[in-house]
Order: sequence, then structure tokens, then C-alpha cells
Amino acid sequence: MATTSKNHQEAPRAVDLDQFEGADVYQESDEHARVRGYFPLTPGMPNGTDAGAEESMLVCIEIEPGNYLPSHEDSNEELLVVTAGTVEATVGDDTVDLRAGQCAVVPEMVPHAISNTGEETAFVIGFFPNTELTATFDETLEPFGSTEVTIGPVPPEDRGNGDEA
Repeated sequence: MATTSKNHQEAPRAVDLDQFEGADVYQESDEHARVRGYFPLTPGMPNGTDAGAEESMLVCIEIEPGNYLPSHEDSNEELLVVTAGTVEATVGDDTVDLRAGQCAVVPEMVPHAISNTGEETAFVIGFFPNTELTATFDETLEPFGSTEVTIGPVPPEDRGNGDEA
């Protein structure tokens, strides 16, 4: 997979999405509101890489059976792609079952949630059309300590080794 845009001066390189250390993301009020997030193509995020695209963002979500990503709204449209397992995606007032190889579109600022309804760990990739995103949850999301999580571009000189918060 090429990870550089046509305007980017670096040579394309492969990024192994399953080689990143994830971050546990959860809400303290519900033991099943828990996922593992990976931010591989999001420069400046914990465990991210500097191989990010200039005009899009990608996040990976790992959801254990019975757990879910709580309802939230994103400041950008999102394409959810299931790469393993079975999930139920609630988008607005509609719910759809998705299995590996299927996707759903989430419009900007529409509440949505993802639940693992299967018996194996589910993996979902979220694609966003730009490099700035604010996700707003009803309850505080840990380890961020806020109902609002903002991800944005970090200048190359500030990226360091990916250990930024």
C-alpha cells in the first residue's frame, strides 16, 4: 500500500497496520464500552507513524466480542470497513450488520456506534477525507479524559518518534 500522496516528496512505503501498539479506549461507566484503537496513519498520535497521507486519515479499531465503540459524532464523513469479524453499525436511526469485506458510510455529524456481535475479535478501519477530526461522545472517553477527542496534523518537526500525546 502506498502511503504517500502525489504531492508528497517521500518514496512510497508499506505500513503494516497490525504492527502498531494499540491504545485502550473506554468509558468507565460501562465495562463493554471498550475498544482498542490504532492510529497508524495519523502523525502525532500515540504510536502513530510519520507515513500519514496529506489529505486523509485512517484509524483502526479492534473490538472484542460483546464490546462496542460508544455512540459519537465525527466532524467528518467516515467510511467504516470491516476487515475481520462481525459488527452491528448504528448510524443515525438505522442499524446494519456488517461482516469482513463490507463497509458503511457515516455522514458528517451523524451519531454512530459499532458493536461486536460475533464470537471473534472484530477489526474495523475508519477512513476520513482529511487530516483533522473531532469526535464528540456523550460520556468521557478514556484515556483522553474528555467527551471531545480531536486529532489533527502535527508538523513534521514536532512528530518525534511517535510518542506524542
